[in-house]
Amino acid sequence: MSGVYWGIVTGLVAMVGTLFVCIDIVYGAGGGSSDSPAEGFGESNQTVGSPSTGSRQAA
Repeated sequence: MSGVYWGIVTGLVAMVGTLFVCIDIVYGAGGGSSDSPAEGFGESNQTVGSPSTGSRQAA
């Protein structure tokens, strides 16, 4: 088979591999970012709760 054929095959394989990598990045980042804000909200609630509790104890 000619070099042109293998060039086309190599290009197609590279494009499919790039597609899978992009899908992994998009969906992998989406899952991680949805977990992070949930933890951030939990931490912010604890942070807000502590000063209000502290001000109640001081009053």
